Amino acid sequence: YEAKLEIIKQILLKQIKKINIGVDYITCQTVEIKYITYDIEQYGVNGGIFTTRNSHFRDTSFVDKIGPNFPGYYPQDIIVFYRFISNSNYRVQVDIGFFQIRGVTPQCTHDYLDVYVNVSDVDILTNENLLHRYCGRNKPKTLVSLYHIIVFGFFTEDTQAERGFNGTFKFISALPFRHNLYREPCHYIFNSSISKTGEFFSSTYPGTYLPWQFCNYSFIGQPDERVHIRFNDLMIYKTPGTQHCAIDMIKLYDNNLDSEELQRFLNSFSTWSANINNYQLPQPYRTNFDHITDLCGTFLSPLDVYSKSSRLLLYFIATHYDELASYTGEDDPSASDYSWRKGFSAQYEFSKELTKLDFIIPKRGQYLLGTECDQTIKSYGQGQGKIFSPNWPKYYKPQTSCSNYFLGLDDRYTLEIVEIQFEQFNIDCSLAYIVLYNCSRIYDNKQRLPTTSYTSSYSNYYKQTLDFKPNLTFCGTFKPAGKFVSKSALLKMDYIPVDRNTKSSLKHGGWFQANYHFIRSYHYVSADEYDLNPSSCNLSYYQTRKFEPPRSSDNDYFSRTNCTFNFYPLTTVDDTIDNRVLIWYDYFNIVDIDTKTCTQDNLTYSFQLKHDIQFQHHNKTYCGYRNFPAPYLTYQSTSLLRLLFQTNDDNNGGLGFDGRYKFLNKTTTLSSIVSECSSPFDNYIYIDEKDQQSGSITSPNYPNSYPEQVVCEWKLKTNPGYYFSIIINTLDVEGSLKKDPPIGCQTSVLRIIHGNKQKDNRGNYVNNELCGNDLFDDDSPYLHLKYHLTIENWFIVQFISLSRLTKEQLIGFNLTWTLVREYDINETNPCLGDFDCGKMCISPTLVCDGYTNCEPFSKNDELNCENINQISFLRKHIVLIIILCVFCIMMCCFLLLFILLLLRTRRKRRATPSLSNQARIVTNHTNNNHINNNNNNSSNKPTANRRLVDTVRKKKKKRCLTKNNSRPFLDTYDWDRVDMLEQNVTTV
Repeated sequence: YEAKLEIIKQILLKQIKKINIGVDYITCQTVEIKYITYDIEQYGVNGGIFTTRNSHFRDTSFVDKIGPNFPGYYPQDIIVFYRFISNSNYRVQVDIGFFQIRGVTPQCTHDYLDVYVNVSDVDILTNENLLHRYCGRNKPKTLVSLYHIIVFGFFTEDTQAERGFNGTFKFISALPFRHNLYREPCHYIFNSSISKTGEFFSSTYPGTYLPWQFCNYSFIGQPDERVHIRFNDLMIYKTPGTQHCAIDMIKLYDNNLDSEELQRFLNSFSTWSANINNYQLPQPYRTNFDHITDLCGTFLSPLDVYSKSSRLLLYFIATHYDELASYTGEDDPSASDYSWRKGFSAQYEFSKELTKLDFIIPKRGQYLLGTECDQTIKSYGQGQGKIFSPNWPKYYKPQTSCSNYFLGLDDRYTLEIVEIQFEQFNIDCSLAYIVLYNCSRIYDNKQRLPTTSYTSSYSNYYKQTLDFKPNLTFCGTFKPAGKFVSKSALLKMDYIPVDRNTKSSLKHGGWFQANYHFIRSYHYVSADEYDLNPSSCNLSYYQTRKFEPPRSSDNDYFSRTNCTFNFYPLTTVDDTIDNRVLIWYDYFNIVDIDTKTCTQDNLTYSFQLKHDIQFQHHNKTYCGYRNFPAPYLTYQSTSLLRLLFQTNDDNNGGLGFDGRYKFLNKTTTLSSIVSECSSPFDNYIYIDEKDQQSGSITSPNYPNSYPEQVVCEWKLKTNPGYYFSIIINTLDVEGSLKKDPPIGCQTSVLRIIHGNKQKDNRGNYVNNELCGNDLFDDDSPYLHLKYHLTIENWFIVQFISLSRLTKEQLIGFNLTWTLVREYDINETNPCLGDFDCGKMCISPTLVCDGYTNCEPFSKNDELNCENINQISFLRKHIVLIIILCVFCIMMCCFLLLFILLLLRTRRKRRATPSLSNQARIVTNHTNNNHINNNNNNSSNKPTANRRLVDTVRKKKKKRCLTKNNSRPFLDTYDWDRVDMLEQNVTTV
């Protein structure tokens, strides 16, 4: 409850200012209200200093409360009214020095200072009289009363306080504000019959002007006079960051004192009523073509405004400060100065000596309202004319300052430049001079260069170097030689006095006459050579540079235009072409509704081969937004590459394109050439159908990411009658043709070339520029581009990779080629031993090799390959099989011999112990007999040995019978034959 009472108390305190104060005191138990008066009778005209301390109260206790320690903190819970009062002949001017009041603008919810400058009675203060509420550190600027009183209302709370404020005041004369005043508060009429010259101000200049002001300043001269107004000081609020006057402004009207346009503008204000300004001069000029300009902002140098006739209307409009409630300028001192509503101070002059405007030729030149003698000369399709100095054919005054603006056509259809050539010229250099802006001088006495010559210097259809200067200055008695050409559709020519303010004793400053000519030209487009006809957009290029279409000042390409870009590769001494042109684009935007057919605005390529008269056309038309054409490399024998840019007659346009090109030769090819990349200057690789029937080509570094800045070209050729069938197995290249809308192949492309009119197996023209990684998906409309069948016995594969936009790991491409022969379906046995794929023949060695070589016509070469693989294996390896068979037979023989030898060795080992024992017995017996019967038995020795052998054999036979009781032993064993066989085996 106490908190609510406190809030109500604060609200009531804030509303005290709405009470009409008619007594010297208000009974209040919580707030003390005091009045401090500074009048002219006490302080004089020079005024004095005021602070929150020197209040001069009769109650000295309150003086001590206000600020005995200023600049200490001001007291709390006070309401103080500072009243500055003069008499009717003076106005009050107050300048605040130090200002620090608790609160934040614009709300000022704590302490604040209310300022009233629109007060005629010191005892009546209303919201309508309030100028503004101030708090914080956003101190008021200079203040001037509208009448003879200024009142400050200072309100504080019972909480924290700040240091307050101080300032100075003085009393200024009110007479300058009353000159030519027709009606209060600020309706003025200046009549030439009363005064030829004078000055006028905003209603509270140099103080902050009032909100909701509508002030009228009407100037009426004699029929042969013109009105000249010079603003010496002008500071009218302008919204920061805007170019127009949205809040406060001065509206100027020529030859009109009651403009219908002004009345419509004033009626748009909800607070406007007819009684604010109901005065109308007799015979008003009612036209909507009399508005000169609107003025606002801050002008540091004098600003001159001239009338065309003897009448001029100035209307000053100020709206309410609530329009800027969100902007204070407190934190930015410069912004605070910028937003100061100081008003204006100006001088006026009615003069017959001002420049006459009869030198402006009707229907050719147009006078610029508000200027002394400026004119605009527009083309209007007329092309040419003459321009004269003011007061022609007499001399013009040396103080005259005029500008001539030549405006050629600059729209969606054309852009014209301006040519100026002087015929007569006589300007005294001590008095004035002529200035031409943003143009270049050319001379007719220079001989034109032949159009067919190749030059590396910058030239144009003038065949001279254009050197555009910011300004060219001329004076003297000799006319400037040559012609002067503008850089754009605008050319400005000024005649400027040396000292405009000094009145010379001479009455004449000089004169001149010149011819002007508007020319539709494209020489402002960067090129090496232009067509002899300046209106023909035929550009030629011989050296590396950028190229772009001609554009208007709105930066859009022209409608209804055909522009040709010619690129000439340089030739060597022996007339051989040693260069190739590489073209790519940094930006592309050619507007067309259908980006597939490009029937409206488009870009096409054509080229001319050496010793060939006719042009051959590239099979692709380009258009669309960011549907980039792929990098293009000309053929090695191309002598001229021509790009044709065509636009229709609609209003749709864009920037067009920013293209770049480079001439490549063997010594200037792109860097980073890797070993897997074939140079574009290598010769054809000959393929013999007897030695090689298929092969593959891959991007550099495949299957890893392909490099940047490479230009690769593989050229293959075979015997007549044979063609190449190409299948792209892998494609992973930056860009996309499948997206909607497509983005094209801006930086990387795979291009397959096999004839000038390339068709696929369906009879469609081949788009042989390939990129992306989803081109050959099953649902892709570009799936047929996976297969290519050449129409001649050669083909070229180009792979170009420039500076990629992304750093993705893209592996590039992998393709396979196969030699094929086509035949007529009516032929009998067309393949003659080769394999029939349906419409073409391939080598039988490619059948069942694990790769479908017959695609896309069939897959017959890889069908029923199980049995065929066996037969094929035997056919291919018959010699090896024979060798293996012979080897196996020999190994079998050696194995058999080894077994027989092994058996014989074992048999001998078994027979050796028995024979040794028997031989040992026989030997002992024989020795005994030999000792006893040495001589008698010597003749019977062989018989005894034979008998001994027989005895051993019989024992062996008996032992065998004993071992094999179950099997009868045949006693027909031929031991002699065994001995013979053993001897034969041993021999073998």
